[in-house]
Amino acid sequence: MKVLAFDTALFGCSVALYDAQEDSCVSEQKSMPRGQAEALVPAVQQVLEKAGGVFSDVDLIATTVGPGAFTGLRIGLSTAQAFGLALKKPVAGVTTLEILAAQYFADNELSEQLLCVLIETKRQDYYCQFFNADGTEYTEPQALAGEAVRDIQGEKEALYIGDAIKRFSEERFADDSTKVCKGYELPDPCLIASMALERYEKNNIRPPEPLYLRGADVSSSKKEQRVILEE
Repeated sequence: MKVLAFDTALFGCSVALYDAQEDSCVSEQKSMPRGQAEALVPAVQQVLEKAGGVFSDVDLIATTVGPGAFTGLRIGLSTAQAFGLALKKPVAGVTTLEILAAQYFADNELSEQLLCVLIETKRQDYYCQFFNADGTEYTEPQALAGEAVRDIQGEKEALYIGDAIKRFSEERFADDSTKVCKGYELPDPCLIASMALERYEKNNIRPPEPLYLRGADVSSSKKEQRVILEE
């Protein structure tokens, strides 16, 4: 099995081709706040060329489904679905929160601490999910204000990772006991691929549907409407 995986939901463009038989992975990753629409397909082509592969080699396509930036998320999902249709291959989704947590646990161990992944919303709240020290979910993915995040932690010790830890650690409720770990801001596309393949082999893939943790930012117009005709 060969898995083509990518992420554009956060502030970067990450692509990988994972060969399960050889247990090898070729990847490219760039930080970018915008421009993923122009960067993604060329990055996929570069990774395939670097790996000596072609599109017809791909058996499974994997992408992140959020939470994250709306535009970047839609770019990744629409590209994955287009590839899936064109190649007649299955498409699997992985959340940005779980993949960042998996990256941390692949490198480190925790002893009875909680791990909290915080992703930037560019608003006053955070995309957030807590995980137990064994990697299992402690909470569901949520969009929460900083105070609510700390309420979930309660008296437990927690370590915070993700691209929103700087803002979180500077909030008025944070103190010297707020522990953060840098280096887990962008999803590893090789890990996206291997996680998606593992679930595919267990017939437990997540569909490539966006994970939205809040409603659309729309409101009714405050302007008084003209009445054209009254009954």
